[in-house]
Amino acid sequence: MQRKYLLVLIGLLLLIAFSTGYIRINPNRSENLTTQENQQIIQPQTGNCTPTFADGGGPYYKLNSPFRNKISPEVNNGEKLIVSGKFLRNDCKTTVSNAVLDIWQANESGNYEDQFYRGKVRSDNEGNYLFETVIPKGYGEGTGYRPPHIHFKVFVEDREIITSQMFFPQVKGTPGFNDAYIMNLERKTESGSIVNYGSHNIILP
Repeated sequence: MQRKYLLVLIGLLLLIAFSTGYIRINPNRSENLTTQENQQIIQPQTGNCTPTFADGGGPYYKLNSPFRNKISPEVNNGEKLIVSGKFLRNDCKTTVSNAVLDIWQANESGNYEDQFYRGKVRSDNEGNYLFETVIPKGYGEGTGYRPPHIHFKVFVEDREIITSQMFFPQVKGTPGFNDAYIMNLERKTESGSIVNYGSHNIILP
C-alpha cells in the first residue's frame, strides 16, 4: 500500500515538473524551447564585426578623379572585375547613403596610370556601391612585394573618413591580412570571357 502511494506521489511530482518547465522532453529539439530561445536558433549572431583598417594612401593617389563606374579603359589585357558591396556604420547594420568611394589601383601589368584605374563612385539610398575594373597585378620584389590590392578613400558629407585597401583571396591566411579586409571573389565565364565578381562591405570606424 505504501508503495502504491509512493508511486502516485512520484507521478504527481513529475506532472508538476513537466507543466512548470523544470523538465523538458528532448531539450535538443528547437520546438521544445521558448520563443526567445527559438529566435536565437533561427537568427544566430552574424559573427565578427570588424571596421575597415586605416592605412596610408601611398604615392599614387591623385586628387579630383572623375566620377565613373568603370575605371579601366575599354581596351585592356586584364581580367574583368566588378566589385560591389555596402557602406555600413560600425554596428555592421546601419547603411550609409551618398558616401563617396575614391578608388585607385595598379593596372593588369602592375603599373599605375594617371588617366585610368582611378575614379569615384557614390553609394545609393541603401548604401550600395559598384564599380568595374580589372584585377590588378602585384608589384615590387622580395620583402617589398605588394600583392594585388585596390586603394580607396571614403568621404561622407565631403569629409574624409578613412583611407584603406581591399585585398584578394590569394593573401588569405597570410600574417597581417585579416579576412575582413579580403574581398569575396567569384570567377565566371560569360560569352567566352572571364568575369570576376568581387564583394566587399566597407565598415566605417
